[in-house]
Amino acid sequence: MLAANRSSLTRWAGFLLAAAFLAACQDDAANPVAEAEAKLHAAPRPAKIFTVTDQIGLLERRFAGRVAAVQTVDLSFQVSGKLVELPVLESQQVKKGDLIARLDTTDYDRAVREATINVEQAKRELDRLETLRDRSVISQSSFDEQQNVYDLAVERLKEARQNLEYTSLEAPFDGIVSVRLVDNFTTVSVGTPIVRMHDVSEVQVDINVAEALFGRVTESEVSSIEAKFPAYGEKLFPLEYREHSSQVDDVAQTYRITLAMPREGVAQLSPGMTASVIVKFLPEGLELGEQFLVPTGAVAIDGEGATYVWKFADDTGAVSKQPVEIGTIMGDYIPVRAGLEPGDEIVSAGVAYLSDGQVVRRLR
Repeated sequence: MLAANRSSLTRWAGFLLAAAFLAACQDDAANPVAEAEAKLHAAPRPAKIFTVTDQIGLLERRFAGRVAAVQTVDLSFQVSGKLVELPVLESQQVKKGDLIARLDTTDYDRAVREATINVEQAKRELDRLETLRDRSVISQSSFDEQQNVYDLAVERLKEARQNLEYTSLEAPFDGIVSVRLVDNFTTVSVGTPIVRMHDVSEVQVDINVAEALFGRVTESEVSSIEAKFPAYGEKLFPLEYREHSSQVDDVAQTYRITLAMPREGVAQLSPGMTASVIVKFLPEGLELGEQFLVPTGAVAIDGEGATYVWKFADDTGAVSKQPVEIGTIMGDYIPVRAGLEPGDEIVSAGVAYLSDGQVVRRLR
């Protein structure tokens, strides 16, 4: 009996030693939860950073645009004939009045000579009949008949001379020859397109605006319109409104708006090139005193109902709580009346997971 009790005590002692050893091992082992929290605070959380703009209360919309000519025309002759000159090349810039093409003038020169002879003959006969009329040899009606013959001969001469002028095709405006539509020495008829010309006296950009936005934004709300072109990198060019279509596109449900800018300094831009158009506007209903628009996701509310944002310090990467006074939410943005200054950087997403002094990493 004594031996059995001794054996039982020995087993319990062994269990206690084993439990103590395991507890000691657990104390020495790393806590997974503690490790995760430590790693979370050690590695800066990625965060989207928004810079408060000094453009008061402006919303921004971007549109895909395309460079367009002021006008595009196909030039053609008003008389028929054989082409003998076509000196222009495709993509060549021409000035108003420059020769585009010329027809063979042989037949038209002959027509002018014949019409000139007819006028001279009709004039001599008219002078002779005038003398006879003055002597009362012929009646006034006979003289009037010849007067009509003479007048018709003069008109035919004018027409012949005009047709001769029409054998030369000149540029109606400063522009670019887009494409030659016929080859030289081709016989062409009246109205046959010879070349296509673009009027590039200014750069025009067409954008398509959804009908919902088109009907909501007025001209007085637009603050600025600028464009970027791939050929000129990030440089911004101011645009002005020219016109818009009054008929909606049946498929896309959009309206075409034409914008324009001077051509000086952007000679590389040609019709068909792409553009990115940035429109900034002050939304209707924005109250006086609301200074800045920030992303709605940047604003948080504490337990007492006070609103705040997390200001980001670029030098340390730390964030700090900044109380703000806000207005009415406007879509993806919310107006801030007080608490921010132009140039302040704030976290714009995930604000509920931040704490004062926490270091974050700016998302590029």
